[in-house]
Amino acid sequence: MRIISLVAGLALLAGCATAARVTLENRFEAIGLSPRMASCMVDDLDDRLSDDDLRDLARYSTGLARADTPLQAIDQLLEFDNPRAVAAIGRAAFACVTGFDR
Repeated sequence: MRIISLVAGLALLAGCATAARVTLENRFEAIGLSPRMASCMVDDLDDRLSDDDLRDLARYSTGLARADTPLQAIDQLLEFDNPRAVAAIGRAAFACVTGFDR
């Protein structure tokens, strides 16, 4: 019974991480990133951040769609109160635009 509970808990956590990835990808596309760039950014963020950080970032990103321009959305992302996530966003953007660090 404990094994079943453990497996169910792990599946739930994995589902939350997947939901965070999908949310972030949708938010990035909503602010004007191409689907390819949004996917690249989320892949990179998933590699760099813990599942908790990724979920926090996905929750924070709900306000990004309200930005008038992609630049305003990026400014909002850089104000996120999670230094690991902010650094990862900058690295992911650089890596996805330039192809370096991949």
